[in-house]
Amino acid sequence: MLLPISFLLIFLLSSFVAYYTYKNRKYLSTMIGSMTNSMMTSIAIGTFIGVLIQEKDIAIPTIFSVLIGIFVGYVTGRPISLMASLEGITAGIMGGMMGAMLGVMLSPQSAEVTVYFIDIIDFSISVLLLRIMDEEIKNHKEYSHKKNKVNLIVFIALLLLLVLLVNFNFKLF
Repeated sequence: MLLPISFLLIFLLSSFVAYYTYKNRKYLSTMIGSMTNSMMTSIAIGTFIGVLIQEKDIAIPTIFSVLIGIFVGYVTGRPISLMASLEGITAGIMGGMMGAMLGVMLSPQSAEVTVYFIDIIDFSISVLLLRIMDEEIKNHKEYSHKKNKVNLIVFIALLLLLVLLVNFNFKLF
């Protein structure tokens, strides 16, 4: 039950960052969004797929997580520039390999704790990334405080969802 929820959380966070990047592409000049988003997504997906596949075969988790990292890096970076897209792709490749190695090497006893840890880290990095993007946007235009409130509301809702799901999972055991 934990892994489908984690996949959903990672998908929602990654999609929101990609959407936010696309929406504010005129005001963003760096590639940090594509690199960070693709790296964290591919690490998480690689770890989750590695945990799902109980054999110690690293090929399948690596292939899937690298492909997802490439896709996320391209989608997040392309609105900024081709260089940002390339940086996102290479970060996705690196993260996919690292996540797959971690997931395959985990023992069944430590897999659940590691999945929670990856979820929390991914959420925290995504919040930090959006804050950095907001700072860059502020430097380029007069920034409306309404948008900050919307971002805050979205992330509080996602955090509450994560906390509720974690509590629900612990009550099942």
